Amino acid sequence: EVLEDFEQAVPAASRPLPASQGRTENNKVTDYLQKVITNVDQYWTQTLTQAGQPEPRVGFVVIPQGGAARTGCEVVADETAAFYCTGDDTIYIAEQLASDLWRGINDDFPGQRAGYGRAVGDFGLAYVVAHEYAHNVQYELGFYELQPRGGGVRAFELQADCMAGLWGNSVYEAGKLQPGDVEEAMSTALAAGDFDYNNAQHHGTPQERRDAWLLGFESGDPSRCQRLVTQS
Repeated sequence: EVLEDFEQAVPAASRPLPASQGRTENNKVTDYLQKVITNVDQYWTQTLTQAGQPEPRVGFVVIPQGGAARTGCEVVADETAAFYCTGDDTIYIAEQLASDLWRGINDDFPGQRAGYGRAVGDFGLAYVVAHEYAHNVQYELGFYELQPRGGGVRAFELQADCMAGLWGNSVYEAGKLQPGDVEEAMSTALAAGDFDYNNAQHHGTPQERRDAWLLGFESGDPSRCQRLVTQS
C-alpha cells in the first residue's frame, strides 16, 4: 500500500557519464559508480519525500581490485561483490566486477560467479547499482518485514528490478539515454536470471527479470512495482 501512495515523480535526472580521458580505466569506472549512486539517490530522495516518506540513507563502498571488506551481513565483500547489506545499511560493489560489466566482457571473469556472465555495457552496470539501491528502499519502507520466514526472495528481487527500471525511466524522461542503453540494461537483467526454482535464493527467470525492469522503465510509476510482490 505504501507504493500505491507514491505519485510518479521524475526528477531532473542526468545520465552519468564516464570520466574524461587520461585517467586509468579503474578510476573512470569508480567515478562512474559514484555518479550513478548519486543520481539514483536523487531520484529516490525526491520520490520518497514527495510521498511524505523520509529521505533514504545508505552507505556505498567500492571494493578495490584485489581487496575485500567485512560486512555486517556475515559475508565478505570480494571481487564479485554486488549486493546490499541490511546489517550495516551499505551497498557493496567490486571495482573488478564493475569494470568487467562496463566493458561487456563475456568470457570467464568474476561477473559470471556473481550472476552477470552475459551482461554488457555501462548502463548495464547502472542497472546493477539501481537494483541494489532498490533493496535499500525496500528495507527502509519495511518491506523486508513482510517477507515470510523461510520463503524465497524471488518476489523481492523482481520488485527491485522494477524499481531499478523506475530510475531508468527518469533518465529517459530527462533525455539522457544513449542508443543501446535500454538493450544493455535488459541484457544485464536477462543475465541475472536463473532457473534454480528449488533454491530459496532463486531471483527469477531471465525473462521475469527483464520484464520486471521493463515494467518500471515503461511506466515510471512506483505503484506498478507493487504487483510483483502481491502476485507472488
